Amino acid sequence: MKPLPFRQRGYILALNIAVLAVMLVGATYMGQRLHLALRLARMEEQRVTTELAMRSARAEVLYLLATVQRSRFGLGILQGRAVALDGRYYRMGQDMVVSLQDARGLISVNAIRLSTDYGRERIERLLSTYGLDAPSQSRLTDKLLDYRDDDDFRRINGAEKEEYVSEKQADTIRNADLLAPAELSRVHEWGQTAALWQQDPISEHVNTLNVSLFNPNNADWRALVAATGTSEELARSLVKSRQAGEIADITPLIYTGDIYNPFGQGGAVSFFPSETIVVTLGRIGTPFAVRMAVKHTHALSTTPWRILYSYKTTLPEAFWNVPEVLDA
Repeated sequence: MKPLPFRQRGYILALNIAVLAVMLVGATYMGQRLHLALRLARMEEQRVTTELAMRSARAEVLYLLATVQRSRFGLGILQGRAVALDGRYYRMGQDMVVSLQDARGLISVNAIRLSTDYGRERIERLLSTYGLDAPSQSRLTDKLLDYRDDDDFRRINGAEKEEYVSEKQADTIRNADLLAPAELSRVHEWGQTAALWQQDPISEHVNTLNVSLFNPNNADWRALVAATGTSEELARSLVKSRQAGEIADITPLIYTGDIYNPFGQGGAVSFFPSETIVVTLGRIGTPFAVRMAVKHTHALSTTPWRILYSYKTTLPEAFWNVPEVLDA
């Protein structure tokens, strides 16, 4: 058999190299696809594991809220043994974390008295804790009130349907009570005010109850400033002392004789937790948590609780360092 000419042998070599290159590209592609498939499988496994852990923790918390007696000390009747309802985080098991926040320790954005001077002051003082000046506080409060009321009359600095229409958000304004704290981001200009939504979002400090009762012993420093007008420095100090167990009741240090006065701020004070507890559940290693408002309906035999709202939220820095263990 005659050997192939030199040119033909060079052609065969080039063809073999091309085929090998194509095979290498194909193998690389298949390897990448396999790596991606394995990664997606691990992510799905983690998602399912997290979902099961969250459901189990959720069931445990709902059971505790429905069966454990509440007192002025929190969930439980013994001082020092009750689970605090002031939003601090507790560890459940090895990797689950829960926070229980009495709704009365938050500022209501649906309060019946919100449109009065006293109600406005609460919202404006809460906004002031984010460094907003007085004109901005007044403007945002007017916009919130216009969002809530059922008419189309615009307050001086407010925003009604025409403002939402001009920004192509005609369906955004509710003209009724807010359904959940996160809805504040839909209010005209609120969502665009960056200071309100950074490391400590304003939605963490409000409730959507239509009452004005306030429990200072279950409030954080922003809510204390908003509800009582005390200084930030004093509010931070009182919360720190209360959580450390140094002061059991901070109310006398804030209202100074005004407690139970129906014509003063102290008339809205309540020492007993609300029927509604805001629960935040998360798993260490997961970048989000589930927040839900659980209302205790003890008068109904068929439904011992009702979930008013539920949504996903980001986790604060305090979540990652939780020494206390839930024990009720």
